[in-house]
Parts: sequence; C-alpha cells; structure tokens
Amino acid sequence: MRIAFLLVLVGTVLAGCGSSESSEPVATTEVLMPKSYRFDPKTIEVDAGAEVTWRNEDNFTHTVEIGGQDDRKVEPGESVSFTFSTAGTYEYVCTLHSHDMRGTVIVQ
Repeated sequence: MRIAFLLVLVGTVLAGCGSSESSEPVATTEVLMPKSYRFDPKTIEVDAGAEVTWRNEDNFTHTVEIGGQDDRKVEPGESVSFTFSTAGTYEYVCTLHSHDMRGTVIVQ
C-alpha cells in the first residue's frame, strides 16, 4: 500500500514539473524569449492595429519571422516590434531554432 501511495505521489510531483507553456491565447503585446529556446507566451491575442514586441532575454541570437516573411534578427538584450493592422491568425518562428521556437498571434 505504501509503495502504491509513493508511486502516485511521485507521478503527481513529476506531472507538476512539466512545462508551464500553454497554447491558450494570452492578451498581451509583449512576447519574451527567455533562456530556454521558447517564446513566452507562445500564443497571444491582440486588437487590430496593435504593435507587438518580442524581447530577447536569452544569451543567444534569435529571429522573428512572421508568415514566412520579414525575418528580423534579435540579439541578446534587444527587441523587435511588428504592427498587426489586419485581423487574422499569424504564425511566427525563430528561423535559427525553428524546431523549438514557434508561436501564434491572433489579431481580433
């Protein structure tokens, strides 16, 4: 009985240690690139006409490319901004680390 309890407890703790990344949209105009090869938050929601800023807090250079065009390099400590004039869903990626760094901007 104790072993079963310990296994459940360990499983619960390990499940809580996973990534806090969510695909639920967050209402914000700022996306961070923290020290972990990811965008945070991954999916954001903004109003048409909003300017969104990506800020690189990592030790490595990243890029922000939206919809397969307008690829911009973001050095450590720097930021880049894009204005979203038209409603729609826009996919973005770091072209240097595309396996890990992808996200979405939903424009209302």
